[in-house]
Amino acid sequence: MTATDDGEGARALALAHWRMFCRRALPGTLRRIAAWKGVPPQSFRDLLDDVAQEIAADCLEHAAVIAALPLEARHARWMRLMERMIYQDRFAARRRRGGDLAECAGPGLATDWATIAGAPAELDLLVNGRCNLARTAAAAGVPRRRLRLQLDEVARRCGADGEQRAFWRRRLAEALAGLAADLLRRDERVCLAPRARRPPDVARRLQRLRRLATHFPRHAATQRERALIRRWTCARRFEPGAPAELLAAATALAPDNAAAWAWRFEAGIADGDLAAAARALRAARVLPTLPPATAVLARARLREARGDRRGAVRLLARARRRQPHDRVLTAVAAAAGAGAP
Repeated sequence: MTATDDGEGARALALAHWRMFCRRALPGTLRRIAAWKGVPPQSFRDLLDDVAQEIAADCLEHAAVIAALPLEARHARWMRLMERMIYQDRFAARRRRGGDLAECAGPGLATDWATIAGAPAELDLLVNGRCNLARTAAAAGVPRRRLRLQLDEVARRCGADGEQRAFWRRRLAEALAGLAADLLRRDERVCLAPRARRPPDVARRLQRLRRLATHFPRHAATQRERALIRRWTCARRFEPGAPAELLAAATALAPDNAAAWAWRFEAGIADGDLAAAARALRAARVLPTLPPATAVLARARLREARGDRRGAVRLLARARRRQPHDRVLTAVAAAAGAGAP
């Protein structure tokens, strides 16, 4: 079908484009915006329906224009329409200065906020829903630090510093461990079992850290984590001890992350710090998520680093007999000269 000037043909083509857009592009885009704006999951379906309805109305009102637009221009038009609807209509109440706290933040937050002595009665919120600390503090005549502490207290009462903080700490630990692993691999300071792997990409790891910085909760309880992100995203060069420092921070943030402990073991071996490597290996082995083959290979590496190569070979041979179908163990044992099962 081609775009025509007659009403029925243009309308049918515009609605066909609308159906394709709603099926392929709209849900994912809207889901990302909803996550960023804190739209509750139970409200997402209503928001999706409202946006789809607005785009359908645009198709019916401007059918000839939409039918004649190329794909990129058509999608850009609908993205702008969606932006106007979400940011201006749905969040207009959150943008106005002096909005009522109960209306902007919900009844639970308003109740907790009202119990704090000396707290401002009204908040000035930015377009993204965060509090404008400077303007709110100036309007209420309170110091900015005091207002920040009051907001932190409300967040603590509402449970925002529990699961939410643990979630972001785990994400940060994964990013730091990944950066350390790429540094070790880039500098060829680690000996890994032969298998297909992506080449190390330190720039991509730093980009992920910067993305985390934009989403990480900003309150006093997360000051150390945010300082840690700045420390590594602003680094101009990485010293040889950087992987060990990164992994120490990662394991402190997420003590149950077996991968971070395993990489901390590798960093200890690379630095020649066998005591630190042994401590990391002991911490990793108590975690149920550590693969058995990884534990065996690390123990063999530690024995070899201590000068007991024969003991390392015997350890690999025993592991190979116990797990004859593990390809990694079989390949490493064969390369080390361990006997066949």
